[in-house]
Amino acid sequence: MTGIAWINGMLGAVIKGSLTWYRDIRVKEELHRKNMETELALVKSQIDPHFLFNTLNNIDILITRDAETASAYLNKLSGIMRFLLYETKAERISLERELDYVQQYIDLQRIRTSNLDYVDFEISGRFCGQLIAPMILLPFIENAFKHTESRKAESNIHINLLLNKHHLVFTCTNTLFVKDDSADIGLGNTLIRKRLELLYPDAHVLIITNEAGLYRVNLELSL
Repeated sequence: MTGIAWINGMLGAVIKGSLTWYRDIRVKEELHRKNMETELALVKSQIDPHFLFNTLNNIDILITRDAETASAYLNKLSGIMRFLLYETKAERISLERELDYVQQYIDLQRIRTSNLDYVDFEISGRFCGQLIAPMILLPFIENAFKHTESRKAESNIHINLLLNKHHLVFTCTNTLFVKDDSADIGLGNTLIRKRLELLYPDAHVLIITNEAGLYRVNLELSL
């Protein structure tokens, strides 16, 4: 009986130890998941919202000159607000929807200049149900508008997307303002890289160059 009791005791200890180990693993996994979610939320919160307020001011000015055009821009702004409030909560959204949001953002930026040709936005390939993390591309485009040298020259910002069923290549090029604060750009890039590492580990290649006043971002994503 003593031997049986000893065996039962050992089995009980092993089972108890295994359950404790399993619970510890589950707790650590849950904490890791929540930590990643918190980091993502913090990174998202760093995306500059000022263009929304600038747009409202520009639309307000436009209302007195061209009410019909102002109304069209208000509809675009409304669409962007809905996107920010509701669709960015998802882990993945339709790539087509994401790029529609990017187009609306570019259209709103164009309000600030009479030279509509200072930015080019081109998409090559076709949509076939691809999914992407929301607002993964916009920070690069925001930076281009924020740091471009001039809104008077043509093609000062060039944005190109090449896509297929499982792969996306994003390129954004802009002339860089000579007096720009490189520390500000560096901080933005750090946050963007962090988000890519969290959302696309081993599934992205990001190359950023700044040569002769030309700032270029090249991002490849496996979708």
